[in-house]
Amino acid sequence: MSDELPGRHEGRARRAAVAVLLAVFALGLLGASAYLIYPKARRSEAEYRTIEAAPATIRRAVIANGTIAPRKEVNVKPQISGVIEKVLVARGDVVRTGDLLAVIRPLPNPADVSAAEAELDSARISQQHAEQDFRRIERLFRRDLVARADYEKLERDLQLAEQRLAAARRRLEIVMTGASTALGRSASEVRATAPGTILERPIEIGAFVIESNTFNEGTTIVSIADMSDLVFRGKVDEPDAGSLRLGMPAAVAIGALPGERYDARLDFIAPKAVEKDGVTTFEIRAALTLKPGRVVRAGYSATAEVVVAHRERALALPERALQFRAGRPYVTVETAPGIWEPRSVELGVSDGLTTEIVSGLRPGERVRLD
Repeated sequence: MSDELPGRHEGRARRAAVAVLLAVFALGLLGASAYLIYPKARRSEAEYRTIEAAPATIRRAVIANGTIAPRKEVNVKPQISGVIEKVLVARGDVVRTGDLLAVIRPLPNPADVSAAEAELDSARISQQHAEQDFRRIERLFRRDLVARADYEKLERDLQLAEQRLAAARRRLEIVMTGASTALGRSASEVRATAPGTILERPIEIGAFVIESNTFNEGTTIVSIADMSDLVFRGKVDEPDAGSLRLGMPAAVAIGALPGERYDARLDFIAPKAVEKDGVTTFEIRAALTLKPGRVVRAGYSATAEVVVAHRERALALPERALQFRAGRPYVTVETAPGIWEPRSVELGVSDGLTTEIVSGLRPGERVRLD
């Protein structure tokens, strides 16, 4: 008996030691968990913020990138084909309608010459026949052998034949020389068809140019534009196009003129979209109000801001205060100290950061920012 007692005591001691170790281990795990969890809870509480609904100014604008361009640009083209003999203007020159721009030395086209000669021969034969018929009936009319109506008809036919003959002669003269002495003008002279500033002059002396006709749009001699009537031309994305209306004010910033903004007004929205690389855009145009003494050049890159909505002193909250359930907006409002309740709200204008609260909230109420 006495030999067994020490063994029992040792077993009980070992079991007690194990139990103590397990208890200490469990307490250690509990302490470690508390150490890890408590700071997170404390950090969460530190990040917890509230805000009061308060009046704010909200502006929502559509931004468009584009360029400055003249409202209307005219390309002047020659009436005859040939070689540029003189050029009297340069880029930047201001011209009036009718000013001489260039002179062309015509190079007659054999086919045009042949056609003009054939037209002249036909007109000459027609005039001769008409004159013979008229002289014959004239003699009979003087003898009262034909009616006055027949006499007057052949007289008109002769006049028309003589006009066609004169036109055929002028046509051949213009084809051969580029000028008509009868009309007192020269097709070889290229003159301005509109007043404005010379923007482009792609030709030089000695260059060959082609006339503008039904089958060919011809060579551009110069391009002319009124630089006092400039517009902003740009593109907007499809979602923004629905917010735009004609007459909306815009502010245009020009890259080459930093720090300056030009007033503009929207006067064109494309009725049809253009799709490129999977992106659908609409062209817009806004008339630019120029500033005295400031030179704005065509082709400047620019950015236009079109204000589509504006609210003064509207009750507002940051976007991050809004929550949504089944697509309906709501906010979490403090109804009593430490008591929070969800409340549905009606939203108005948003600028992407701040949103107007139309109803559902009163000024000064505290809202939780999650």
